[in-house]
Amino acid sequence: MVSMPDEVMKMFDNPDCDKMKVLTWVSTVAEDGMPHMAPTCFIKTVDNDKLLIGISFMSRTALNIKNGSKVAVANAVYPNGYMIKGSAEILTSGKYFDDVKERINKRYGGKIKAKAGMLVMVEEIYHLKPAEGKKRIA
Repeated sequence: MVSMPDEVMKMFDNPDCDKMKVLTWVSTVAEDGMPHMAPTCFIKTVDNDKLLIGISFMSRTALNIKNGSKVAVANAVYPNGYMIKGSAEILTSGKYFDDVKERINKRYGGKIKAKAGMLVMVEEIYHLKPAEGKKRIA
């Protein structure tokens, strides 16, 4: 795993799903090779090398990860943005799931339930700002 710089953590961190913050997308690949993307929020940085993402509706994303897909997580506010690539784990119990469940329940008052948490282990980080040259920063 690699460490996220402060500006990357700040860009992704949205633990309470603040609709005024940038929208983040999660990309996976199905077993048949078909790519899949889903918007998400409830993203919390864990330490400096993981993202914890709440899952309420991303059933295809969760299935793809359970079937071995790697993930790409990206967001941008022109002209700046970041993409994280790595492996992920779907969690339906334990401290990370409890954290996700509590935050989603608090935000929606129980009307929307947490189905799982997705823990993304950061393996690569890319800067998406339009420019010539190397984009990978970690």
